[in-house]
Amino acid sequence: MLPLNKNSILSHLDSPVSIQVFDEIDSTNTFLKRNFIDFSSERPSLIVANSQSAGYGKFKRNFFSPNSGVYFSILLPHQLVKNPNLLTLAAGVAVCSVSKKFIPSGNFSLKWVNDILIDGLKCGGILAENISDDKGNSAFIIGIGVNINVKQFPDELIGIASNIPQSEEFDRNFFIAEVINSFLELLSENQQIIPQFRLLCSTFGHRVEITNGNQIVVGQAVNVDDSGALIVIDDKKNHHLFNSGEVSKISI
Repeated sequence: MLPLNKNSILSHLDSPVSIQVFDEIDSTNTFLKRNFIDFSSERPSLIVANSQSAGYGKFKRNFFSPNSGVYFSILLPHQLVKNPNLLTLAAGVAVCSVSKKFIPSGNFSLKWVNDILIDGLKCGGILAENISDDKGNSAFIIGIGVNINVKQFPDELIGIASNIPQSEEFDRNFFIAEVINSFLELLSENQQIIPQFRLLCSTFGHRVEITNGNQIVVGQAVNVDDSGALIVIDDKKNHHLFNSGEVSKISI
């Protein structure tokens, strides 16, 4: 794959974004959390890494991040975000849409709320975090990781994880820029996020077990509401709304 290059990413972006590129980093999200007050409070900032030594996802789970993927986080000042609840969904739609451009025949979908799938297996993930300090500074961080040309996964991920196969000429810089362009465009037109997510979400129509804190609900996932909350109907026909949670089991 072509090496990461700051100027190449910048050349493909449709709007001003400050960028830093690292060969290796502990975590792009962690870096922004440590240093967010040093970045612009007026425009997005982007951290990109060739690999992560301590990448993490939801519930602080380890995110496998070898040097053959795409790992980046974007920092958004609060004033740029109309609806924080839609950040994860918008990022998922952006990644799927751009991936489809690179592999038109690829079967890309989204598992609510933050998993990117190819042929039903996880090939990427999204983590949105809200950060602030005691001086009143605050921002959102959206981390995106996508597996590309991973030759071998750890044993615990075999049968669960997959990747996007690409040629040696695959341009990660263009891919990252296109995802950012799509993501920021979606955020500027919030009304497009939910309809596009509904078209891509593979969770609907399945029997799921969803865990949110101490609450566990088993039922049919039927849709998301206009805020992005998952609608689950249990066996007693009760409707449940989840703004967050872990879909731990899916069956037809």
